[in-house]
Amino acid sequence: MSHVKVDFKEALGVISNVLNDSSFVAIDGEFTGLHYDSRYMPNAFDTPEERYQKLRQGSVDFLLVQFGLCIFKYNGKSSKYTVYPFNFYVFPTPLNRHAPDPRFLCQSSSIDFLVSHNFDFNKLFREGIPYLTSNSARTMREEILQKYAGQGVTIPNKEPSPAFRTPQAKGPIIIPDEHKEFINQIVSKTEQLLKDNDRTSLQLDPCNGFQRKLIYQTMETKFQTKLIVETKTGEKKERYIEITKATSEEDKRKRDEIKMQADLDEIDDAIGFSKVIDMISESGRLVVGHNMILDLMHTLNQFSCRLPDNLIEFKNMSHCVFHRVVDTKVMASTHPFKEFIMNSALNDLHSRLQDNPFIPPSIEMASNFNGYKKAENYHEAGYDAFITGQCFAIMANFLGTFMDPPKHRVSPSSQFLEPFMNKIHLMRSLDIPYLNLNGPDLQPSRNHVFHVTFPKEWRTSDLHQLFSPFGSIYVGWIGDTEAFVSLYKAAEASMVMKTIKKGENYTVTPYKNFKSGVYPEDNAEKERKMVSPPQEEKSLTVAEMDKANTEEPGKRKRRISSLEADAEVAVLMGTVAKRKKPMDPTVAPFVSRKGVKPPLPGVTEEGDPGTEIKEKDEDMVKEKDEDKVKERDEDKVKEKDEDMVKEKDEVESEHIGTSKKVEEEIDNKEEKKENLLTEGTDEDVKMFEECGSW
Repeated sequence: MSHVKVDFKEALGVISNVLNDSSFVAIDGEFTGLHYDSRYMPNAFDTPEERYQKLRQGSVDFLLVQFGLCIFKYNGKSSKYTVYPFNFYVFPTPLNRHAPDPRFLCQSSSIDFLVSHNFDFNKLFREGIPYLTSNSARTMREEILQKYAGQGVTIPNKEPSPAFRTPQAKGPIIIPDEHKEFINQIVSKTEQLLKDNDRTSLQLDPCNGFQRKLIYQTMETKFQTKLIVETKTGEKKERYIEITKATSEEDKRKRDEIKMQADLDEIDDAIGFSKVIDMISESGRLVVGHNMILDLMHTLNQFSCRLPDNLIEFKNMSHCVFHRVVDTKVMASTHPFKEFIMNSALNDLHSRLQDNPFIPPSIEMASNFNGYKKAENYHEAGYDAFITGQCFAIMANFLGTFMDPPKHRVSPSSQFLEPFMNKIHLMRSLDIPYLNLNGPDLQPSRNHVFHVTFPKEWRTSDLHQLFSPFGSIYVGWIGDTEAFVSLYKAAEASMVMKTIKKGENYTVTPYKNFKSGVYPEDNAEKERKMVSPPQEEKSLTVAEMDKANTEEPGKRKRRISSLEADAEVAVLMGTVAKRKKPMDPTVAPFVSRKGVKPPLPGVTEEGDPGTEIKEKDEDMVKEKDEDKVKERDEDKVKEKDEDMVKEKDEVESEHIGTSKKVEEEIDNKEEKKENLLTEGTDEDVKMFEECGSW
């Protein structure tokens, strides 16, 4: 169900009523674009700080235009989740000329994507829910209070001013000759209004801002406190002035107070969708998303406060707004789920979780919420939030199967979820799978990664050719003339700089050397010192947590500080997942372009040193290969001997079995013969001697 300006207050009331009793909330967003240009495209070897700067640029330039929210409320008696899905169209329509008037970019591919999924742009621009950040709203409130204080209206905690309007620092404006006739006509009409006892107000024709300023100045000077002068806006956004008689000073004061309150209420309405984010933050509920880093950054930037300039401050900011977040893509890509989930894209993940070994929980729509009961509307923010919450509930419950005894449901406050808490998936990152919002990020070794510059004509196959002595590689393109190259065989990294020398049209630099030249500051060390750790609280076991949630549902413990309190969690999460072996791509043949060729590895301009290194390396490789062949031959001989011994044992065993069988048959014959001689007839004895059997 989509919500716009008209029914936003009603939806806000429903959220306020159910949020504090909910189990968790799921969110999703749709945007007008993703990347400003190729410079801000993610690279597989971005540092966390670099990735944040790239995503921050997109979050500031583009706009979140649809926000999906789904509230999940668990009913212990019926063992069901009741869900409340919302799909909000949000657009920053300016409240007045003093309000923020943001500018934003659109990316054609993103707009086309939204259109292909039935996004209603007319509804967005005409009926989108407005919003203001808290800083913008505070500034506008202060301006309004200052304005009315200058008009003599009593402001709380402020002394009233006797002036009719805030005095202008530059003094009164001299009326230009071309506007004198216009002002004289206004004065004449106003005088007639004051003389006419049957009329109480006068509406002037629309005029421009300078003319309105002249009217205010003239009314203040000529008529003082006899009039109430207001600027109003018509249906077609035209601005005009209305002049009303003031029967007394008290009447004027009351009118000004009423108007001031109306202006303040208007700002409160303009805060709009930001109230939803404030409610979620104040509730302290777990916030679930899927591949949610852009959802998180856009949400904070548009509805809370402008994104800070560095990653450390962003982590602190996000921790203040959303204390606990879980990314279902991180869960699906981590043990024990990744053994069962081949594709973690949202729609594929949702489909996979409907089958064994996973058990979907019982879910029912709240009354008046039936928009997503049967329909599949992927990439509508409300529906994506709905199925994201389902995926989380299924995977969380799956962790309960590792308990002793197993449990069919795991609470969102369970310690079993702590390993996934506040870790946000980093897409297209080769060795840093997630961003850790609670502290320092992973620092994998990149000694096997090299920065390479080359001519614009080079392609991936040329880089494969250049690094061919070291096996398969991964290429992370930075631009048309540079890339990062990672060796799958990390042990070969030490030989790269000895083998590949600088050429006329390319350079190879170890990753560490390249980064130290571009980013000399140790951001990781700085982050460890500056990131404020989460507040520690008393650790509880899973049993204690479930008991607390059952007995005091309104006072759920929202944070677990350590996994050490629960041995079951330590055993479960201590299991190391099998590392996937990288697939070696087939090295493409080198094809020269415009006469630009990478030289053979090891060949230098001088010739001799490179040849010596190459020959030395070849000897080392040859010796290494000979050792491997020798070991392989010894293994074969050993296996052959073992097979011969095994075969011999089998033959002996078979021979022993056959001998025992023959002996048993002989014993039987002797016994039968003896019985025959004592009890049989002469004819029977004769037949036995001729045939050898009874």
